[in-house]
Amino acid sequence: MLNQELKELAIQLNLNNLRDNLDDYLLNAEQSNVSYCEFLKNVFKMEIEEREAKKYKMRLKKASLPYHKDFSDFDFNFQKSISKKKINILCEMQWIDRLFKLILLGPPGIGKTRIMVSLGVEALKKGYDVFFVSMTDLIDILKYRKDSYKYNLLYKRVLNAQVLLLDEIGYLPISKEEANLFFQLISKLDEKVAMVITSNKTFSEWTEFLGDPALATAVLDRLSFRCEIFNLTGNSYRLEKREHLFNE
Repeated sequence: MLNQELKELAIQLNLNNLRDNLDDYLLNAEQSNVSYCEFLKNVFKMEIEEREAKKYKMRLKKASLPYHKDFSDFDFNFQKSISKKKINILCEMQWIDRLFKLILLGPPGIGKTRIMVSLGVEALKKGYDVFFVSMTDLIDILKYRKDSYKYNLLYKRVLNAQVLLLDEIGYLPISKEEANLFFQLISKLDEKVAMVITSNKTFSEWTEFLGDPALATAVLDRLSFRCEIFNLTGNSYRLEKREHLFNE
């Protein structure tokens, strides 16, 4: 009877973890012979941990990451153009609070997106709101947001993110209209949102990609302010680690 009353009180206080695990907590407390204060501390600690885990899952879902990988299994021996020390510094997340842009440049397959996603995961763990979007999908969002509830919702996620992960700038050509929409967004986000950007184009090639020297200069001027550029090199990880059907 008392246990049921405690569960009802837990419901009123919105202590859902305590409600669901009360019997186990009480049994463990009896077996461990802990003090009342220690018992309460453990209950509150586990309640907080459960709430933080739920918040993380919600942030992770909204982030739209293509996959979930942190740096625990990152192959620093393969990608040597960025050191583990620099990654550890980035994982402290001061660059987010200072609204920096991290720009990862280099050919396909060398780990740019992998590094971006792992930085996003680490940011999520520390409570930041993250949103991942490819350049192709971003252009669709910008073009159709006024006529589509779905794209308008995604556009709001872009604007409200504390960390925007923008993947694959320059992989596909865009029109002058699309380039103007992209410039308008970068202007709107400038000094408001931290970003991680990947591109297979050097900055000198962005004029061709954007189709307008003046526009390219304006975009790069905004992106280059509070910016750290990483020029990644190496062979394609997928080609190096590809699996073979036949062993010869």
